Amino acid sequence: MDAESRLTPIIANEILDRMGSLGLPPERGIEFITVGFEEPLAILNDVYLKPIAAGERGSAFKVIKGSFGSGKTHFLTCLRNLAWQSGFLTVLTELSLTGCRFGKNLDVYRAVAEKITAPPESSDSFPELVGIGPILRNWAYGIETEKERSDFLRRLKIARFDNMNFRHVFSSFCRALWDGEEEKADLCEAWLSGAEIKTLKLGAMTIRECINESNASSMLYSAIRILRMCGYPGAALLFDEVDRAVAGGERERRSLADNMRQYTDKCSAQYPGFFWAFAVPPEFITDIISKYPALQQRLNSPRPFSRACPQVPTIEASCASMPEAELFMLLGKKILETAKIAWDWDYNIELQEDNLQRLVESYLNESFDAGQRRNFVRKWIAVLTSQHFEGESRADLDSVNIEDDLQEFDEEFEDF
Repeated sequence: MDAESRLTPIIANEILDRMGSLGLPPERGIEFITVGFEEPLAILNDVYLKPIAAGERGSAFKVIKGSFGSGKTHFLTCLRNLAWQSGFLTVLTELSLTGCRFGKNLDVYRAVAEKITAPPESSDSFPELVGIGPILRNWAYGIETEKERSDFLRRLKIARFDNMNFRHVFSSFCRALWDGEEEKADLCEAWLSGAEIKTLKLGAMTIRECINESNASSMLYSAIRILRMCGYPGAALLFDEVDRAVAGGERERRSLADNMRQYTDKCSAQYPGFFWAFAVPPEFITDIISKYPALQQRLNSPRPFSRACPQVPTIEASCASMPEAELFMLLGKKILETAKIAWDWDYNIELQEDNLQRLVESYLNESFDAGQRRNFVRKWIAVLTSQHFEGESRADLDSVNIEDDLQEFDEEFEDF
């Protein structure tokens, strides 16, 4: 991809601002500054996302392992964008002990219902449909003729679901929208979103079961089944972090491991349309998975993930095949070209590449590795900002004050 011909100044400025200030991957244009992940992403796209979207395979499950700052969030964001290209609905959410807890099925369902996102119209636009309610409403409004509606309801009536109440409520939701009964449609939408509704009366039928901890798993699979019937190829469910899960108690760890095992086991032709991915720190492997043999046996492999062995369930986030020096030089050059477009900057190529070379060497001499790439990115953008707005020179790298130890500062943020 030719970044200079495709990257716009607006998106280039967004990239520099987000990466330079917080070290976070940008919401738009991430493909222009991605280095080292191309091969594993291409494998996942060719072997899993495209075949699932085409109905040629059931579901898939992957664990993305990487240390702090190694690029797990960056990897998941790229994966989300690839899923969008194949028409998938996506969820990219963070797991934590105080937010979405993967050991709690209801938390998982509500996170999916709230954050599930339809593909944006283009790679440089933001998604407009977010949440299961707006997505289902948009689909229902697009079914205009009585025949199309009747045909769909007929297919819905004979379709198999893990939880039949989900089918009944969705059917009533569609009828209410098509009949102009907004109050009833709103109530059904709240139920489908996982709100606490003790009793839902739908004409002659009463639904006494709301979405709760005991049935949330079956409701989730029913929801994806519905969305596939609405024309989407499936859902890519991408869960980030899990750092805080390591600090949880034994009960939380056991629930998390047990749920991960169950979702892994359901990745089959019987449950089509799912692509699961979890980004975890190394401690998750050593402190949680290693203590639960049933899950460890499923996730262990004697070989690394590769095109020759794509079925390996665990992928190293820092799995770039190129040497570290080459990786950071390439990343730095991509950021330099982004700055050129953002600021319409006709920089001195030899001078700035020398600044970049010296910055890379200084980090590598300090045992800098791929797990600290966020620090490198922030400092390089700070150097370029100074070079552009204060004048080009042989940069005094020591004068650019970016904390060497970002652990405490960044523990609130996602991985770059």
